[in-house]
This record gives sequence, C-alpha cells and structure tokens, in this order.
Amino acid sequence: MKRNMERLELFKKYGYDIPKARNYIIAKADLTKDGSMLEVGTGRGHMATALAQKGFKLISIDLDKKAQDVARMHLKATKRDKSVILKIMNAEKLQYRDDYFTQVISVNFIHHAKNPAKCLKGMIRVAKNKLIIADINKRGERIMDKVHRLDGHNHEGSKMSLKETEGFLKKAGMKVKVYRDTCQTVLIATKGASK
Repeated sequence: MKRNMERLELFKKYGYDIPKARNYIIAKADLTKDGSMLEVGTGRGHMATALAQKGFKLISIDLDKKAQDVARMHLKATKRDKSVILKIMNAEKLQYRDDYFTQVISVNFIHHAKNPAKCLKGMIRVAKNKLIIADINKRGERIMDKVHRLDGHNHEGSKMSLKETEGFLKKAGMKVKVYRDTCQTVLIATKGASK
C-alpha cells in the first residue's frame, strides 16, 4: 500500500495527478448509480476506488491477478471492498450477455490491449447505454514512460490511438463527446445515437 501511495506521488510530481484525473472522468461521465457498471482494466484499482468512494457499485475485470491483488488491498484500506467485485477475465471475451451493464468504463486500458478493436466490440456489446473510454494523451504517455523507466521497464505503446477509438465508436453508431484533460482524453459514447 505504501508503495502504491509513493507511486501516486511520483506521478503527481511529474504532472499527472491520478486521483484528480479519475474524479475528472467521473464528473464528465454523468454516471447513474441506479444501474449496473463494468470496469474493464482494473489495474491497481485507482478508478474502482474512486467510483466506490462516490457511492457506485461495480464489477471490475482484469487479466493481471497481481494488479487486482493491489487493487483489492487499496479497496480494503479505503473500506470500499464491498462496493467492487473483482474478477479475472479477458476483455476480448467478456462473459456477459448483450446490454448487461447500464454503463461500461475503461481507464488507461486501451493502450495496453493486444487487440483493442476486439475489446471495444465487446464493451459496446455489453453496454446498454453508455461507454466511457479514458486514456493517456501524449503528455500522460511521456510521464508514464518516465515513471516506468524509473521502475526499470518500458511502458507499452498503444496499438489504437484515441482518435481511432473515437472513430470506431462512431462507426458503431454511438454519439461521442470528447473531453481533453491535462494528461488524458475522455470519450463518452452513448448508444442509440445516429451516426
């Protein structure tokens, strides 16, 4: 837990305030508490914790068990572990029926996805109303690279840009609003909109 807090401070020192960025996403997304929510890409649990702290209940999936263990510790430390169900699942093979979740959210996941188009198709399929995709922009990418280099490894680059992601969502018939923040871009895609 201490290591996680130190890492957050390091990101903030370089200009990427992760808790502030998560709150920005929540503010722009206009999420509903009366529906079901899926988070794709738990990571270290920053978004899941931010959502739980705002009173949301959700299922959060990731393939990385170690990252979910960190997320679980973070959720327990903030006494929010009852609000989030963590599951190991491949985003390319979402095990939920069509329109199962009122809203689907994914933060800093698309640039990690081996097959982002397949993941997006699945997210669109299981989202009944809204899909929120947020990911680092060029500035966020530089900061992420710097922090990962300090850890002794490289940060993987994106196989699909956020502009391509936006186009993909629009082609799927979704209305997309784009919000640009300091280190991230947020896409709010709504179903049932015309192309």
